Amino acid sequence: MPFQQCGEDETSEHIFFNCKAHIKNTQEIFIYTLTKCGHTTHTWNVKILNHLQIALVANLIAIIFEKIWHKRNKLIHDEKEIIIHRHQVIRELIKTQRAAWDRTQAVINKTLRIKSKQRPEEQNKLDSLISLKLLQFSRQWNSPLHAIELPKHLKKYNNSLSTFYK
Repeated sequence: MPFQQCGEDETSEHIFFNCKAHIKNTQEIFIYTLTKCGHTTHTWNVKILNHLQIALVANLIAIIFEKIWHKRNKLIHDEKEIIIHRHQVIRELIKTQRAAWDRTQAVINKTLRIKSKQRPEEQNKLDSLISLKLLQFSRQWNSPLHAIELPKHLKKYNNSLSTFYK
């Protein structure tokens, strides 16, 4: 079946990676966002699926896929042409980052409650666990584009120089 935007065969690879109707805009958004996040840039093609190890990059790709699919459906069902805007993608990425932070903070807060009832040697282990959780979150999510503000009560656990916490 021909793709309504360009007349080419409608395959997943064509819709998401090759369609000339949006590939230039998609590539620009992808490279701009990766650059602002301090990540290596990649050409927007099927090989980007090899770069899903970092949560921020994986979620950026998923958000762009969703925007492309939404654009396709608007054209097919509503006969309305929409443009994918960079600020929309970044806003969705920041929302996703905040949700990941909320989950991380919930785990840390639970650990802090448990810690208060433990002996000193167990407390030290839990301190290390909290530091590790903060480091993992930072490596996966924080970037120069948007960094989570670390609450005061957690600053003492942030002992890594490689994080972007404010």
